[in-house]
Amino acid sequence: MPFNKEWKMFAWKKLKMFNSKNFIVIIICFLLLPLALAGNSANFKVKPGKLHRKGKVIVNILPDTEQFRVKLDFNVKKKEFVPVPSKLLKGSTVMEFPKKFRTEAGYKELEKKKDMSIHKANLHFVKRADVGALKKAYFFEVRPTNKKSKIDIVYHPSLPSVGWLEVDITFLSEIPVLDGYELKAVLKQ
Repeated sequence: MPFNKEWKMFAWKKLKMFNSKNFIVIIICFLLLPLALAGNSANFKVKPGKLHRKGKVIVNILPDTEQFRVKLDFNVKKKEFVPVPSKLLKGSTVMEFPKKFRTEAGYKELEKKKDMSIHKANLHFVKRADVGALKKAYFFEVRPTNKKSKIDIVYHPSLPSVGWLEVDITFLSEIPVLDGYELKAVLKQ
C-alpha cells in the first residue's frame, strides 16, 4: 500500500517531536515508575520462632479514596516435623482503617481516644516510646472481631509506605500448637 505525501508529512512531524529531550523524559519516567509503585508496599522479614524457620510479610496499601485499606500477606516456612498444615501458615487479610490513618493524624487520634472501633476490628492504643533512632513511635493493637488473631503494630511517620516498623501477629486458634503462637515481623530497610 503506497503512502501518500500527507501521511509522510504527518509521520515526519511526529518523529521530529520525539527529540532527545523527550526521549530523556520518557526514560526517566520508566526508571522512576517502579519506585513510585514500590511506595505502596512494605516488606517485612519474619524472625525465626519455635515452629518456623523464616518467613515474610508484605503489606500493600490498596487504592481507595474513602478508606485506608491495607492488605497483609504472610508466608511462613515451618520447621521440619511440625504437626501444622502449611496452608495455615500462609494467607492474607485486608484491614480497613479510617482515611486519617494514611498520616500521623489517625494515630494521634487513637492515642487520645485509647480505643477505637473500625470495620471488622477494634484498635487499642498501647504506648508511645523510642525504638532505636525513632523517637516517640506509636504502639497499638488491632483486635479483629473474628477473634482469630491479635496484631501488634509499631508505627512511625518517618518510615516509608504504611509507616509500620514491626508487625507481630498472635494466632488465637482451637489448634493447641497454634493458639498463642507469635509471628514477629520487622521492616526490611
